[in-house]
Amino acid sequence: MGYRGRVVAVCVVILFNILRYGYYHIYLGYLFDRSFFVLTGIFLLVAWTGGRQYDVARFYAEKDPLTNAYNRRAIDKVFRKRISKYSGQGKKIGVVLIDLDDFKEINDTFGHQTGDELLRYVADLITSSAKKEDYVVRWGGDEFVHVILDLKEDALSDYVRNLRSKLSDLDMELVNTVSASIGMAVYPDDGKTFEELIQRADASMYEMKKA
Repeated sequence: MGYRGRVVAVCVVILFNILRYGYYHIYLGYLFDRSFFVLTGIFLLVAWTGGRQYDVARFYAEKDPLTNAYNRRAIDKVFRKRISKYSGQGKKIGVVLIDLDDFKEINDTFGHQTGDELLRYVADLITSSAKKEDYVVRWGGDEFVHVILDLKEDALSDYVRNLRSKLSDLDMELVNTVSASIGMAVYPDDGKTFEELIQRADASMYEMKKA
């Protein structure tokens, strides 16, 4: 969660109090007293609290509350910005769609709490494999999307192999392994928009399931 709301709110209060000081104590000639600092402290506390509420609201507008991965609405906007930046640079973006197999069976066998724990675990596992500039998205239910920026040649096959290996050896109390169906697409080879890339990754995933 960022600090933008809190920083902006505190800066506004500081600026307001500089102006207040200038008007009352320099222009009007009022003497300093303790109430100036008391009020400044109260204003700063209110600003910090209000700014935090903004930061929390913005965080959950972009993030999935269960896994802290990005949500679908956020990634669409982010991807458009990345496309505009990468256009003409010759850089590629990988879109990996990850669908956990038999997740409903895990929920039914071990309960929804274990299912939620598994989703958090998998989100953290994907994030640990991601570069700092990548995006990990909870696409819905038991599906995740990993957007790999500045994709290197032939990197996807190694990525899928490593991910499958990690999913087969989970450090959880009740679930030791889980398999996943994985589909892939590459910008700009397979599509120019995020929607096109997701459709191609989805088709790739089902082709892999049939194989």
